Amino acid sequence: MDSVKSSAKKKFPMGRFLAWKTSDISAAGLNIIVTTYLTIYCTNYLGVSGTLVGTILLVSNFIDAITDLLAGFVIDNTHSKWGKGRPYEIGIVGMWICTALMFATPVQASQTVKVIWIFFMYTFIFGVFNTLRGAGSTAYMIRAFDNDRELVGKVGSYGGIVTTLGSMIVSLTFPIAMGAIATSAAGWTKLVALYALPLCLLGIGRFVFVKENPAIDAGAKHNKVTFQDFIQVFAKNKYVWFYAGMIVIFNVIQNMTVQTYYFTYIVGNTDILGILSIMGIMLLPLMLFMPLILKKFSVSQVIMGGAILAIAGYGVNFIAGANMGMLCAAAVLTACVNLPISYLCAVLLMDLFNYNEYKGLARLEGTTNQLAHGMSVQIGQGVGGFLLGVLLDLGGFVSSEAGAAAVQSESAISMIRYMYSLIPALLLVILIVCVHFLGKLDKEMPEIEKALQARHSQNQTEN
Repeated sequence: MDSVKSSAKKKFPMGRFLAWKTSDISAAGLNIIVTTYLTIYCTNYLGVSGTLVGTILLVSNFIDAITDLLAGFVIDNTHSKWGKGRPYEIGIVGMWICTALMFATPVQASQTVKVIWIFFMYTFIFGVFNTLRGAGSTAYMIRAFDNDRELVGKVGSYGGIVTTLGSMIVSLTFPIAMGAIATSAAGWTKLVALYALPLCLLGIGRFVFVKENPAIDAGAKHNKVTFQDFIQVFAKNKYVWFYAGMIVIFNVIQNMTVQTYYFTYIVGNTDILGILSIMGIMLLPLMLFMPLILKKFSVSQVIMGGAILAIAGYGVNFIAGANMGMLCAAAVLTACVNLPISYLCAVLLMDLFNYNEYKGLARLEGTTNQLAHGMSVQIGQGVGGFLLGVLLDLGGFVSSEAGAAAVQSESAISMIRYMYSLIPALLLVILIVCVHFLGKLDKEMPEIEKALQARHSQNQTEN
């Protein structure tokens, strides 16, 4: 795969960029609803214990990790008239249908039926539809934006602004609507349906309007990817492991979503939970300058710096209590690690693909993406959700079916505080170690890109 001319000499494709981001905004809104509110919906409205909910998420996400790997093989062996990754983008529709159904769990059913219903809906959302969509996303992006590393970096940086602003609408309005509508299990069903329809329609914009560039694969050999190819990458690309470790830890933190409990039992008002989302706006101007920042610092250096600031933010959370000023300041600091990991990983994945090729391995864009990213996301989500439920129960949290904020013991309140501060701070230390070793690939990239360019030129001459 040969890179086209530098994106610095081309006009930034704004229309294609905005159409591309429609799917990300839709998926971000879905993730906010599911990861932030599913557990409290189950514990406070369905009467399902936190440990049982956590177990559902853990088992489902480990199944998802397996399907992620299988999806990677599917993508690497896909060469359709629609492209390589684009056909699977339509999975956003299935994700929203299953989300609406999950929040329509039959409240009068037995607990066994509730658990099975939630398990299957959650698994279809993330283990089937999101898996296929995610497996093809990087290959789709590379071909939609001309296999240009700088252009992909700009799309990730500027895209972070668009996705954050778009998803912030959900972050701000959902807690308020929750207080007004979600006063019962039926109210939750209505509330989620109100968000599902418009966001689903928005989400198909990428599939409809953004095509893959067929020139990227022109003349390329489409050899069938085998399991042996996967084993070789698994064994010879050490950077896959460090990237995977970073993604696992990040998603454990993101999915140990205790903030709804924190604002229910410590702050005492969930309506103002959305205010923390506004704090993300303060960092958005930084994303405008990210392409310039990346000319002086590597992606891994930016992530490491953000992680250090986030640790400080979680320290502030530990002493904040119900002080909204301190909680808002902490939200700004903790977001410093979220933006680069959320929106710049495509650049790191491109480096992993190029490293594969440099070492004489198959590029395995789909499989490497799923091994390093997709599987790691699922494992992190599962462990994060599991820890949330288990730690709540260890702290003595009391579940109910009435939707009322039951009186909790001092140990339960303390556990909620720890999950909102000290525990994620400790996990970020592990993330920094992974990023440190991953950063060594940045130093190798100039040599790798030069070698690949020479190899591609030679192949063109021979052909």
